[in-house]
Amino acid sequence: MADVVMADFPEYPPRPAVDRPLHAVAAEPVLDTHAVQAAAEGVVLDDANSAEFLGRRFRLAEKIGLMPMLAFANASKKGLDSDDMEGLAAMYALIRDVVDQTRPPKLDPDTGRQVVDPATGEPVWDGLSQWQQFEQHAIDQQADGEDLMGFVGDAMAVVAARPRKRREISSDGSPRTSQRSRGASSSPESAPDGWVNVADLGH
Repeated sequence: MADVVMADFPEYPPRPAVDRPLHAVAAEPVLDTHAVQAAAEGVVLDDANSAEFLGRRFRLAEKIGLMPMLAFANASKKGLDSDDMEGLAAMYALIRDVVDQTRPPKLDPDTGRQVVDPATGEPVWDGLSQWQQFEQHAIDQQADGEDLMGFVGDAMAVVAARPRKRREISSDGSPRTSQRSRGASSSPESAPDGWVNVADLGH
């Protein structure tokens, strides 16, 4: 069996500097808000669930919709440039869908439930989402099209490497379909009461 190499992570929360040797304090990496939030959530950002962008890693969404990818592919086929507003909008939508948009909730220390603003009734959050951090980081770094295209390529490579989830199988062995798709594939004779079959329209 191959030896397991344990990664060295900075101590969190760090002990006061007076309790540690000076060389240990100097050698420790600086934890930014992004790293602290990931540590607090118990998430290790690695090549399996995140992508690097201009010196920072960002967690990717668990699920990515097909429509943003289709729009981006269509825009790429036509050719993306800084003058193509449709193409830039497609790139923006894809990146927003790829980067995780969930926000850490602010929890009540007594109940463990999410805090709700008594004035508005809205849930209270305890930080920015990965997407919000990504967007601000891109602005701060003055990211250009090449930077963003590189991130898109890296992120899609991570997504493509994920194991595919098998479709849920019903008890009779056939793939389970939604109520909507079953209704669309029903025969003309099985229209619900009060509905008119397409074949009968105009008769």
